[in-house]
Amino acid sequence: MVGVKEVAENIYMIDDNLYSIPEFGSVYLINEEKKALIDTGPTPSANVVLDGIKETGVSPADIDYLIVTHIHLDHAGGAGFLIRDMPKAQAVVHNRGARHLIDPTRLVSSAMAAQDRVDEGLVKETEVVPIAAERVKSVYDGDTIRLGERQTLRIIDAPGHAPHELCIHESRNNGLFTGDAAGICVGAHKALIMVNAPPSFDLELSLTTVKKLMEIQPSRLYYAHFDVADDAEQKLRWALDTLNLWDDITSQAVKYNRFNEAEERLMAQAYDTLEPIRGEWPLVYEYMAKHDVPMSIGGFLKYYRDKHGMN
Repeated sequence: MVGVKEVAENIYMIDDNLYSIPEFGSVYLINEEKKALIDTGPTPSANVVLDGIKETGVSPADIDYLIVTHIHLDHAGGAGFLIRDMPKAQAVVHNRGARHLIDPTRLVSSAMAAQDRVDEGLVKETEVVPIAAERVKSVYDGDTIRLGERQTLRIIDAPGHAPHELCIHESRNNGLFTGDAAGICVGAHKALIMVNAPPSFDLELSLTTVKKLMEIQPSRLYYAHFDVADDAEQKLRWALDTLNLWDDITSQAVKYNRFNEAEERLMAQAYDTLEPIRGEWPLVYEYMAKHDVPMSIGGFLKYYRDKHGMN
């Protein structure tokens, strides 16, 4: 049975069993007069998501909008597969990401290069089905999608983690779907990590985005990794503080020409943050320690190298 639970009025979280790891990836079904799915997971998660939708009592054929927070494969890779079971659905995506849903060739190539590994799991993840252009809807900051009398979704441009990232505010519960803009919150909220994906992570934009989300004053955050947090202000403050901490660590290293020390200090800080989940969520811990932490540090240091013209 798929992990499904109602996390707010008319909103269901589906555990998409991301990378075959429980409690690591969330997609969300909003069940109003019109129905929307927020994020898809990668292609290997598609059947899990379809089963999860059915467990809520909704038919995939009744979905009106398939909205992706950004086009990274763990969020949007399964969109082309899923939409074949959603004949009336529009794929809704940031205006800078639409072309990659229509022709995912460059997206897949970038994912392969960024992972620096080719294994069975990655090959399956990169089996991305293109979506016909007429079914793809580009959206911009401030656009709205009305799902029902009490539910309107508002699109928020949210660059930093990726230039094609958006967040979504839902009016019924004053909740915010954050994608990766406010980081990863796993292990029953015991570990919170920012994800600074190369090659396009931008610290200044990421800081601006988190401050923008704080101004909305949401009641809860719907994380893509993983689950829902009701202490939204505290979690967003944590995201801001973490970005500033990493900035301080790296800027001091640059100032004193000790750039190599920055990587060591960032690694130590990230692993210390992950430590509380090592025992109870070993699969999440192992994946993040092996992949997400090195990737995030690499993206952060690349930003600094580019900013300061360093090789």
